[in-house]
Amino acid sequence: MKPSFILTALFIGSVPSLFAGQPVKEVVATTASGGTISQEFEANYGVSAAARSNVSPTRNANVSEQSAHVEYVLSYAVPERPIIRLGAAYDRFDFDLKGRGFIPSALQSANLVVGIDFKIHDILLRIEAEPGFFGDDRGFNSSDFNVPVVLGGSYIVSKDFQWVAGLYFNPNAYRPVTGGAGFRWQMSDRWVLNAVPPNPRLEYRATDDLTLYAGGQIIVSTFRVNKNFGSSTPGRNYRNALVDYTEIRAGTGASWKLGRKGALDLEVGYMPYRDFDFHKVGDNYQTKSGAIYGQAGIKLNF
Repeated sequence: MKPSFILTALFIGSVPSLFAGQPVKEVVATTASGGTISQEFEANYGVSAAARSNVSPTRNANVSEQSAHVEYVLSYAVPERPIIRLGAAYDRFDFDLKGRGFIPSALQSANLVVGIDFKIHDILLRIEAEPGFFGDDRGFNSSDFNVPVVLGGSYIVSKDFQWVAGLYFNPNAYRPVTGGAGFRWQMSDRWVLNAVPPNPRLEYRATDDLTLYAGGQIIVSTFRVNKNFGSSTPGRNYRNALVDYTEIRAGTGASWKLGRKGALDLEVGYMPYRDFDFHKVGDNYQTKSGAIYGQAGIKLNF
């Protein structure tokens, strides 16, 4: 989820999540060596209404979307040593349009999560690799393999204010190195300004179990289409082409606590921008108008 601001994997071990303002995770397992094990699970599903889009050099069409994300990460911590993170993730975007065009019917990725969290003085750092396959609806092959890497850090000024910054390395993207910075500010007992991409938002804690929020979401990733994509069009070679996918959303939502270990999120809003950039082919297909979207998700820490 990654554009010129990409911090999608920057959580910092056993301190509060600087992206979503989540509480410190509850550790539920201790090994014989004195290490602790914690687990994170996240899943969400979204739907976007049809948006008028450029789908070929000569044609516009209405394009609707469905998206899904599933991720599981296990963390292993030993006192005075880096925290090890291992897991897996799957993302999928399905697009529907009438007639022909150069919008893939689906883009999907399946990758591992391999990283470490550690501390240098007052700075908390994360290095995380996401080796996996980033393809389309035809499944995966060896040419779809890629290894994006995230380097992120946070500086805790106080319990109410933290700075966050990060770099994202993606060898297949048009811009292989991108980065960004932001902050999380607990303005009062009920208000939090979470100004950290890719999900900046203003949060209001209405009750102990209910948080309301408004903000944005930036989704960016790079995929490779199959060898037959666009093969029927003379003069353009889309076979095995790379495509940078970008989507921007703005919306409001609510997050309900599920006991001490999780939360259920519901969100609605407007998607003003979606882009398919075949940067090596030289073609770019963007929305001409936006569309309403809705999303539901669940997060568990156990």
